[in-house]
Amino acid sequence: MAQLEALEPDDPRQVGRYRIVARLGAGGMGQVYLARSPGARPVAVKVVRPDLAQDGDFRRRFAREVNAARRVNGAFTAGVVDADPDGSPAWLATVYVPGVSLGEAVAAHGPWPARLVLALGAGLAEALEVIHRAGVVHRDLKPSNILLAADGPRVIDFGISVASEASALTHTGMTIGTPGFMSPEQLTGHPVGPASDVFSLGAVLAYTATGTGPFGTGTPHALHYRAVHEQPDLDALPDELREVVAACLAKQPDQRPTVAALLDRLTATGSADGESEADAATLLLTEPGWMPDPVARLVQANATTALPHTPPPAERQTPATPPAVTRLDPDVPATSASPQTPQPASPAAPAAHQEPTRTARQPAPETLGPSGTTPEPTDPEPSPHAQSAGPRPLISRRRALLAVTGTALAAGATLTTWKLLDNGTSGTHSDTDALGGAGTTPSPTRADPSPAETDPSTILNPNAGASEQRWAFHAGGSVSFRPTVASGVVYVGSNDNNLYALDTSTGKKRWVFPTEGKVQSSPVVADGVVYVGSEDNNVYAVDAGTGKQRWAFSTSGVVWSNPVATGGVVYVGSKDHNVYALDASTGKQRWVFPTDGEVTSSAAVVGGVVYIGSDDHNLYALDARTGKKRWNYPVNLTVHSTPMVVGGLVYFGCEDRYLYAIDAETGHLKTLFPADSPVQSSPLVVNGVVYVGSYGKHLYALDARTLDELWAFSTSGSVSTPTMADGVVYVGSYDKNLYAVDARTGKERWVFRGGNAMGDPVVAGGVVYIGSDDQNLYAVQT
Repeated sequence: MAQLEALEPDDPRQVGRYRIVARLGAGGMGQVYLARSPGARPVAVKVVRPDLAQDGDFRRRFAREVNAARRVNGAFTAGVVDADPDGSPAWLATVYVPGVSLGEAVAAHGPWPARLVLALGAGLAEALEVIHRAGVVHRDLKPSNILLAADGPRVIDFGISVASEASALTHTGMTIGTPGFMSPEQLTGHPVGPASDVFSLGAVLAYTATGTGPFGTGTPHALHYRAVHEQPDLDALPDELREVVAACLAKQPDQRPTVAALLDRLTATGSADGESEADAATLLLTEPGWMPDPVARLVQANATTALPHTPPPAERQTPATPPAVTRLDPDVPATSASPQTPQPASPAAPAAHQEPTRTARQPAPETLGPSGTTPEPTDPEPSPHAQSAGPRPLISRRRALLAVTGTALAAGATLTTWKLLDNGTSGTHSDTDALGGAGTTPSPTRADPSPAETDPSTILNPNAGASEQRWAFHAGGSVSFRPTVASGVVYVGSNDNNLYALDTSTGKKRWVFPTEGKVQSSPVVADGVVYVGSEDNNVYAVDAGTGKQRWAFSTSGVVWSNPVATGGVVYVGSKDHNVYALDASTGKQRWVFPTDGEVTSSAAVVGGVVYIGSDDHNLYALDARTGKKRWNYPVNLTVHSTPMVVGGLVYFGCEDRYLYAIDAETGHLKTLFPADSPVQSSPLVVNGVVYVGSYGKHLYALDARTLDELWAFSTSGSVSTPTMADGVVYVGSYDKNLYAVDARTGKERWVFRGGNAMGDPVVAGGVVYIGSDDQNLYAVQT
């Protein structure tokens, strides 16, 4: 890692919301600093050179390109989290990765074996895919702009990236790109597109495998001439790398592979020993061993090195940017082609080894308002070392639950991008749901009961007390989804293809309704009828008293979306890409709204509007009566979270690691919160506070108006959708525990140890009902 340097007298002590800690290095655009956010999270802040900042054209281009760079948020990227292009000085902040640059690693420990180069290349290709999807061309992919972390590489420095629709950010005396890694079209002034980054990637792979770039060493002029007029020297490359690198380094852009094709070639070349192509590379990048051992040790040493503390405030500071709601353009509706995703600084993430009792800040009392070490010789620019925003998403908790019961996992469209398929609460609430459920004050006692035993029967605990198991019902498959409680009955689905109705007091079966597929949604009860979806593509209406089928509606895809029943209509999504409105009495279709992706999110129906997410990277607002689109808000990745609408705002989580607050009427972004990892759970909003879980093992409490963090509670596994009763928040975790957390302080009240992966809980009558992939539904006294 580049040495941190002490601040000089003329260095700013604060830029925007960020306290400057140390110097990281200097680049073509300005000085790079290590800084800390108000929540003490380290970030890398690049302050633009004064001469550039005084150029009006530069500022306009810089602002446009920063806005484009904000849209880049992928597993192998470390992108922009905040910026002020109009500030004095102009600046941008990126996540800080305390890793080692690829240039440092190769310089210190030499070339990498071919198999590891292929794995690295697959990760970098995936990063480029995300970057290009956002309409951005990086233009300066080089070893010092690739940071190595334990769970994969990170491509950094989008501050000098160029939006594909914008003109190049050029200036007298300023060249974008690095000799030896720039494409011929960059050097000859021709249009630059995604193929230029493919050329740079080929040069990076050659450098990693040999320790020297494909056009040798020498002066920048010599390197430029060779890149344009001479063939690269690939003789030292291993056979399995030579062909793919040569393809990337084709002189003409249209002769290079696309990023998608490049991913196929890299994984096909890397597979061995009977592994599937995708699995071969995926395992390398999700498990130890994807880097050479000496490099891995260096990365670990840097990741565990303590950073300087935040200095005390200084009198001379640059004007601070108010930490209020950030919006790129309040007049641009959410239906624009590019998502508006301003990214405030992330709060400090608690270390993974900490115990699950965390610091807290007093929640705001008011309710939500109506609106709501040596770089290579040809690479003169040191890279800002940035800390990973959290564990890269590998597989969702829900997918993991299915895997335990024998369900095969399917790789996503790109390498190592797994679809995160957690669903949460439905958009409507029964009388026993989190916002109105009764419960008693939990005591600090703890219990560690053994999981229920073998037969599908009930185990009662006659001595049940606070946080103790009252009973456990054993089904024939995992119970991964949120149960529903109504009129003394708890309804829950299982992977054994059954919907169960159980007595809340004893856990005894009242009836069981079989389907032809795994019950992959949470049931909802309305007017004496239970509505539930299944993997057999059907939505079922079942009599709540008898368990007899009323009707079934067949879609063309698996129904993982939780049905929502209100006003005589059932709203539900399907993996056939559609949202359906069905007559609650007959099951007849009233309308259908098509999206461009699977709909595994569940709807929130408020004020005559249906709010629902899709795998096509959108949240939709639909007219509940006609199904016509009112607006859509585009995000970076899939929306599986169920929205919640409170005080004129729509809150929802996304795989891109953000919790969003959108104006319910206009679809404009109000504010957002950057979590440590994908936000898989659905948000819960109570008394002006938003509670939401993340795949990164945290339960967050956020101010509902600003989404400022009030406290964070960490577990040892991904966190479910929360529920709440009597000032206590209950969440399940993949670490086998059900947690009761004080809603005001974020302190643990008690913990119940259940099965393998605990699902989404519900509270009713002083009891928490929660399912697990150990095939049990637990009833736990609060």
